[in-house]
Amino acid sequence: MFGIETLGGNAQAVVLVGIVLFEALLLYVGYGGLETVVGPAFTRVLKGQCAVLDAVFMRCSAAENGGADR
Repeated sequence: MFGIETLGGNAQAVVLVGIVLFEALLLYVGYGGLETVVGPAFTRVLKGQCAVLDAVFMRCSAAENGGADR
């Protein structure tokens, strides 16, 4: 897929480790962004301050008292 099988043993290992580290970094940033976007609404649902469908359709209020706008 990447053509690393044509490299020698040490070079192949270095490239493979680099690819894995790059993938791990992308996942770390991606899941961090997802948690920033979805996390607060999910927390309000778990605390019972917001209904699941309200959180899915982003109708859940971010008010301090946790109440949903209706």
